[in-house]
Amino acid sequence: MSEIEKQIASIDEKIEIISPLKIDLISQTFLCNFNDIISVIRVDVDVPNWLKKRRVSEWKILKFLETEIRNQNILYHDFDNGILIREFSEGKKISNSEIKKKESLVSLGKELKKIHDINIENTQVNNFKIAIENYRDILKNKIKNDWYLNHGFKIYDSITYRNESLIFSHNDLNSENVLWNKKYFFIDWEYASANSPYFDLASIVSSYNLNDKEIGFLLNGYKKDFQLEAEKLEIWTKFIYFLDYIWRACLIETSKHSEITINLESSRKNLDKMR
Repeated sequence: MSEIEKQIASIDEKIEIISPLKIDLISQTFLCNFNDIISVIRVDVDVPNWLKKRRVSEWKILKFLETEIRNQNILYHDFDNGILIREFSEGKKISNSEIKKKESLVSLGKELKKIHDINIENTQVNNFKIAIENYRDILKNKIKNDWYLNHGFKIYDSITYRNESLIFSHNDLNSENVLWNKKYFFIDWEYASANSPYFDLASIVSSYNLNDKEIGFLLNGYKKDFQLEAEKLEIWTKFIYFLDYIWRACLIETSKHSEITINLESSRKNLDKMR
């Protein structure tokens, strides 16, 4: 019996795995039947302690979101065995060519604004700065001799929030986490926090490689009177590319992964294009 099978076998409730959905560096996700409800089960694999803490934070956020957003219902969790089961939300990924259409970007902007408008006062939602300082602490002995880490943190430190109000930010809006079913919705909330609205906007810009005209469509849906600072958006977008490298470096430092299994060299080559 594999380690994944052992983890699933620890669930003392009715569960049947239907098919695999996703395999990434720290988890595997399956479509399943859980107590006669079509669901999604995520099983962690070799997750370091700093990510285990994020799992606890994610669960709190998802419970909070149950009252704010549909399709986030948690059915089961077991932090010790790295298991989370949520009700399945049917949706499809949208191709780059489809999402770049005006009506599609306007619709995406509207749904993003709904997320950013969620009131997080008096909640346990953390500040994004805490995550960055955690990464910096994990990598404190590596930063000086790694240009990519050093430059990435310098970019973040150059960002000024200029007294802007922090909003509830998803913080991981890559194309895997943006789905469509009559409207756009978002999944995988483990990195959500209080953050600048520019972070999610920049994530969409970088994920779909939007040009200035397409950014305008997105903002028309997001908030027509949003005073976009183009330079600020550009800095956040650049930082997001480096943040992926920082995250991967943290995983190497705190788990069994190596530069080869993480494919860190490929990340470096992508960042070299930005020098």
